Amino acid sequence: MLRVKSLGLLLIVLSVARAHHAMEYIAMESYSTARGGQKIFHVHYDYIVDNSANSAQDHWEYTPGLSYGITNRLMVDAHTHFAKFGIDHIVQDQRANFAPQGPSPFMEAMAFAVQYRLTEGGFIDVAIGGVYEEPFQRSRDLLGGQRGFEGILILSRGLGSRGNICANFKLGRYGDEKLSEWALGVKHPLTEDTHGIQAGLELLGDTAGKWSLLPGIYFPLGDQNIVFKTGLEFGKDLNSMRANATLMVIF
Repeated sequence: MLRVKSLGLLLIVLSVARAHHAMEYIAMESYSTARGGQKIFHVHYDYIVDNSANSAQDHWEYTPGLSYGITNRLMVDAHTHFAKFGIDHIVQDQRANFAPQGPSPFMEAMAFAVQYRLTEGGFIDVAIGGVYEEPFQRSRDLLGGQRGFEGILILSRGLGSRGNICANFKLGRYGDEKLSEWALGVKHPLTEDTHGIQAGLELLGDTAGKWSLLPGIYFPLGDQNIVFKTGLEFGKDLNSMRANATLMVIF
């Protein structure tokens, strides 16, 4: 998602502009990457309630993407955002043209990412990544969208056979807006079958004091190469929420 000049949309962006190519979690980046020559098709649907008292600030986003393992440690990713915004997210001088429902869904941005796993098999494994995002013209016109950059540090440690605990630290800039976020997540199998259903919990926040909690559940399908993930994210004041559904296919 793009950072924009509108404060209302900026708050939404900060809550959902996270890991679209992560293999382990829903909102945060994970240490795992595609192996050399491996590809991951991923598609995400998010419905965001920025203010439960004002449906004109609701927003949904459909995000398809493809990741590719250049080596066993280096992965690249490309994804795009197709989205629908309530009227309160449109820049002021365009609102009269789209009242009361806001504009029809449109292609908002294209993003490119890279991730590299610096260590493997250590007490704490370390990875780094970066994202470049370019808004399409309609996003610039209606949302005030601006190109942006992000850098991320990922720390990870396995728990048992398939459990994991992970931390993210992210810095970035979108136009004039600076981004400074952190995240902490944990996941573990729900049954004795270590390849079965898993549950996860993600705590997401930024240096301004904003935070949210995202419980999720992950369903492996087929021969472990298809995963369906879903979860609900709640803001600290319970006034903002997000529902997510993600499908990932590894081939």
